[in-house]
Amino acid sequence: MPKKISNRPLLLLFTGYILLLLLPAGTMPLMESTEARYAEIAREMVVSGNYFEPYYNGIKHFHKPPLTYWAVAAGYKLFGMNDFGARFFGVLAAGLAVFFLYRIARLFFEKQKTALIAAIVFGSSLMFLTVSRLASTEIYLACFTLAAQYFLFRQLYGRRHWSNALLYGLFLGLGFFTKGPIILLFTLLPALLAKLWDPEHRKIFSWKETALAAAAFALVALPWYLLVVAKNPGLLYYFLKVQTVDRVVTNRFRRYQPPWYFLYIFPATFFPYILFFLRGLGNWRHLAPRLKTSLIYIVAPLLVFSLAKGKHATYVLPFYGMAAILTAAAVEQLSMPRLRALAIIILAPVAPALAAAGWFYPPLAGQKPWLLAAALVAGFLLVTAWRQRTTDRYWGWLAGFLLFFSSVGIWGVGIAAPQMRGYEQMAEAMNRIDPDRRLELLVYQNFLPSLSFYRNKLAVSGPGVVRETQFQPEESFRRWYPADETDLTVFLGEQNRLFVVVNSGTIDAFTGRYAMSCEPVFIQRKKSAYLCRTTAEAPAAD
Repeated sequence: MPKKISNRPLLLLFTGYILLLLLPAGTMPLMESTEARYAEIAREMVVSGNYFEPYYNGIKHFHKPPLTYWAVAAGYKLFGMNDFGARFFGVLAAGLAVFFLYRIARLFFEKQKTALIAAIVFGSSLMFLTVSRLASTEIYLACFTLAAQYFLFRQLYGRRHWSNALLYGLFLGLGFFTKGPIILLFTLLPALLAKLWDPEHRKIFSWKETALAAAAFALVALPWYLLVVAKNPGLLYYFLKVQTVDRVVTNRFRRYQPPWYFLYIFPATFFPYILFFLRGLGNWRHLAPRLKTSLIYIVAPLLVFSLAKGKHATYVLPFYGMAAILTAAAVEQLSMPRLRALAIIILAPVAPALAAAGWFYPPLAGQKPWLLAAALVAGFLLVTAWRQRTTDRYWGWLAGFLLFFSSVGIWGVGIAAPQMRGYEQMAEAMNRIDPDRRLELLVYQNFLPSLSFYRNKLAVSGPGVVRETQFQPEESFRRWYPADETDLTVFLGEQNRLFVVVNSGTIDAFTGRYAMSCEPVFIQRKKSAYLCRTTAEAPAAD
């Protein structure tokens, strides 16, 4: 690796990286339930023109502020209402996150190559590669977290200027506008804790600069909250109690995980870099003081999320940037040849596993030639990384392997989606029968918003589907949510024909209970779609 890399090759490398992230963004259906939720809310914004209040399958939905929905909707405006459009701006946010991580690393390291290794580690970590291709809040939050951290650290270790405070507040506000107060766990909380022992953190901003940062934060983060609270009585309590306190101290959203949950999620999703990260921590006393202090930007949010009852694997993604910087610090100090070799040896079975996947996993049986080719490429990347394990090029080849492997994984998930939680093919089968979307779709006793998205028409869900409906009158949404069997019977009586999606193996019980005749449209592993009509209408085949 050359001692100094000019901006032009770096820009080409960065552009190539973004393109590689984008390549599989349209190959995988939007998966239930997270991606389907964001995609459907954004679709309803575009269709209704109401970008102020998020609606989720016909009901107001205030779990998150609207910035992510707006980004997804902007993707629809550019590329159409499809998988690629839903994910496009998330990939751009991922690229910006890597850019800001590189800029942060330049503040920590004198050598450019060490900063570049930090960016490579972060941009090729498995959690980051996965989340960057999903339509969700996490990648936007990671981007704004690293942007805020950059201006904080630039004030600490770079050029001190009032603009750092302004931009720090601006990106904190954008993060708050993306996912509420969580961004403060990765930025403000560790900065305040570091003041306990680090004199540099005690003098980050002057009082005037602090006021400037607070004003920028408030101007960006708060207007939407104030307006929407004013319009919806009870929403302030909902934000503070339900969406903030209850997510931490209760299992209201059914996301309980034990306190040690992230102690295995982090190593698994930061592999193989976790090996070098931990080895670097073992060399703690030789770390520069600012690097030792940076550990609080991992420990503080990790501790808070571990103590909270509600957990999700992707919650901790924003601290992977600081983990990458500490990993690069370890690489700069220690050559670690045995760990480099061990990482390749552990990853080696991936190549033959790709080659064999078509024989052992039926949904991929038709892809055997492509999987064999993928196995050859993966093997080439690993062998090259092995040969370069004593040089800095090792990190580029290792990252190339991880990027390639994750892309093949997303492509494979796209093919096998009907066996998982993807319903695009099912919706397409219904749309071929009903191109004008005249028929209603009933998702019987279940809730699959991705079908509303791919049908571009709200699906009827129920009975028994529980939604939070306190912010609008019942008559505005009951049409799509039959409360009980009586409501459902009335709804079915109004339909000559309709699509029905039921759990696999339950269609006979459905037809018997509601006196309907159904024929299969699309059969999936867990749920299947049927075209149904009342028995009185049968056998009026098409």
